[in-house]
Amino acid sequence: MSTIVYSVNGEGRGHATRVQAIIEMLVPDHRFVLLASEDAYEHFRTEYSNHPWVKVSRLPGMRFKYRNGKLCYLSSVFGSLPFLCNIRKHVGSIQKLLHQVRPDLAITDFEPLLPRAAQRCRIPWLSLDHQHFLSVSDFRGIPWKLRWQSRFLRCSIGMFYRGQSGEAVSSFSHLPSREGCQHVERIGVLIRKKIQEYRPQISNEGHLVVYVRGEAPDSFWEALSKVDRTIYAFGKSVPPVTKNIEFFGIQNDQFIRCLAKSDALITTAGNQLVGEAMYLGKPVFALPEQGNFEQGVNGWLVSQTQAGWSIPIDQVSPHVLEQFLLSLPLMRKRLETFDCFGNDRARAFIEKHLPKSSLQTDSQEVPSQRVA
Repeated sequence: MSTIVYSVNGEGRGHATRVQAIIEMLVPDHRFVLLASEDAYEHFRTEYSNHPWVKVSRLPGMRFKYRNGKLCYLSSVFGSLPFLCNIRKHVGSIQKLLHQVRPDLAITDFEPLLPRAAQRCRIPWLSLDHQHFLSVSDFRGIPWKLRWQSRFLRCSIGMFYRGQSGEAVSSFSHLPSREGCQHVERIGVLIRKKIQEYRPQISNEGHLVVYVRGEAPDSFWEALSKVDRTIYAFGKSVPPVTKNIEFFGIQNDQFIRCLAKSDALITTAGNQLVGEAMYLGKPVFALPEQGNFEQGVNGWLVSQTQAGWSIPIDQVSPHVLEQFLLSLPLMRKRLETFDCFGNDRARAFIEKHLPKSSLQTDSQEVPSQRVA
């Protein structure tokens, strides 16, 4: 049995749900020590409280900054200065943990501290995330408004970390490889067991599911209020009280139940959630966050799959929503042959880099022997 230390970017919940799918595949054959910050830490603390094979520790991290509802990269950089000024101290703390745990492998989901500590401790480490599609993809085929940003952001991705033993990019849809990046593993979206269990039960019962991570303009909610459909809204953006919109906040299990029986998902263009919806056969109306280059590309890819639409959230209108709903049968047909399931390839990628001896597991090992 191997021990894997896994660090996770705490921004949003997409990183956490991707890592959760990995853990579900590899436990109990492998133990995990999770290092996470912010949203990801809160998710894991709830999910793995007193779990026999998974230990969760809080990690300092960075967050994106928003101004007037738009992602601001400059403010994000300045807001990260306290974290960056203490990066050596943070890495030192993780080194101490690694000496105690003595892991066989380290994995990071776009988190910069563990890679530096693993290198100092000479522990092999992997990169498995979505964000590195910015550095390994050929952007010549995307719209020019998105293309020009790619050079700047490609450099910023490389600043997070480098030197990994292996690299994999998870995405519901992939662009061609950039020259020199053909060795990078391309895998689909990692799907949690709860979502896999709902796939045989999916149905189209007429309602729509809406997820907005940040704040949404009043015009968006007004447009939804004029659609003759029941709408179940999730996230942190609270809609006004209307007869057809029911707000649930952040309720993971309820969200999955509603999504599995919905006609479609309307959401900000996060890769993980888009992929989960498409796995369940649900067309996606993707609304990229303003200023978020990654989500801009995700939205463009949604439209290229022919299984969804994408426009800026402030351009949503009752007419556009009605046109989207009329297109649902064609998009569902496309999803019948659309494969974005990446679990099997992700497992093979990780186990390929584990020491051979650690794969000779004894699944009957008792929980009392887990990592302290």
